Amino acid sequence: LEALEAFREGEVDVLLATDLAARGLDITGVEAVVNFEMPSQVETYVHRIGRTARAGRGGKSCTLIGEGRRYLMKEVIKDAEDKRRKAESKKNRAADKRNTSGIIRSRTIPPAVVSHFVAKIASLEPHVEEVLAAEAVARMDRIAEMEFMRAQNIIAHNNEIKARPQREWFASTKQKMSAKEAAAEKQRMIAEKVGTGKHRMTRKKRRAREAKEEALQMQQEMREEQIEMGRKPGQIITEDSMKGSARAAKRQEARKEKEQSNKSLYDEDQERESKRKQREAREGKKRKGAFATDAMGDGSLFAEEKVAFGGKKNQDEDKSGTAASRYQFSEFDPNMKKRKGGKKGHTAFKSKKKYKRR
Repeated sequence: LEALEAFREGEVDVLLATDLAARGLDITGVEAVVNFEMPSQVETYVHRIGRTARAGRGGKSCTLIGEGRRYLMKEVIKDAEDKRRKAESKKNRAADKRNTSGIIRSRTIPPAVVSHFVAKIASLEPHVEEVLAAEAVARMDRIAEMEFMRAQNIIAHNNEIKARPQREWFASTKQKMSAKEAAAEKQRMIAEKVGTGKHRMTRKKRRAREAKEEALQMQQEMREEQIEMGRKPGQIITEDSMKGSARAAKRQEARKEKEQSNKSLYDEDQERESKRKQREAREGKKRKGAFATDAMGDGSLFAEEKVAFGGKKNQDEDKSGTAASRYQFSEFDPNMKKRKGGKKGHTAFKSKKKYKRR
C-alpha cells in the first residue's frame, strides 16, 4: 500500500505489481503498462492494459509473449480488427473517433538483444541480493524495536496491568475445566478400547465383530471338549470353511440356472416325463410292500391293471397325422360365451388404446 500511494503521488515512476493491480485502480497519468508475460485469459489482459489510456487520455501497452501464448495475442488482434471495422462502418464520425481501437504492432526481438539484456540482469544479481539482505535486516530491526517497546510498557505499567480483571470469553473458567475433564475422560475410554477394535464402530460392524468372536469361542470350546474326551480334534467348522461352502453352493446354483436356461422345451418335457415315471415307480413299490407276490412267487395277481384297448384319437392328430402339442394356442373368439352377467374376467384381454380405455 505504501508503494501504491507513492506511485499515486508521483514520488516513484514505476510500480511493480501482480494481478491484484489489474482491476479497481484509477490512477491518473499512467503512460505505459508493461506485461512481463501474457496472461492466460484475454479478459485479464484487457483489464491489465486498461490501467492506462483512461478517460480519453492516451497510453501504451507492451506485452512480452512467448511461443506458448501466441494464440492469445492472435485473438486480441482479431478482436481489435473487428472493432476497427465496426467503427469505420458507422456514419457518425464523432462516434468513430470515440470508438476507434488502438493500433496493435508486433515486433520480434532478435536473439542478440535478448542475450544482452539477460547478461545485464545477471550482472545486477549481486546488487539485488544486497538489497534483499538489507530489507531482512531492517525487518529484524523493526521486530526488535517492537519487542523493546512492549517490554518497556510492561515494566512501566505492571501494577495497572495486574489490576485489570481477567478476561472471560464465552465460557467461564469452571466450564473450561469441566470441558477439559470430560475430554480427558473420553480419551481415556477410547485408549482402553483401542486394543479391542470396537471403539468408534457402528452398530452393524460391532455386532458382526461380536458374532465372529462368539464363533471363535465356540470353536475353541469344541476343540477342548474333543481333547478332554480323548478324541483327536477332527474337522471343525471355521469361518473360512463356511465361506467356502457358501461360495460352492452359489457356484452350483449358478451352474444349474445356466443349464436350465440352455434347455429346450423338448428337453424339459423329457425331464418332466422321466420324473413322473420315477415317481409312479416309487408309489407302486410303496403300495405293494410285503404283499407284492403270492406264496408261489407270482406277482401278476397284485400287478397294476393294464388297459388292453387304445384310447380315443385326438381330432387334430387324425387331421394332420401328427401328435398334438401339449401347448394349445387358440385365437380370440368373439362369439365365445362370457361369464355370468356378461362381464369379462380381470385377466381378460384389454385394449391399450387410450380412446377405448375407460
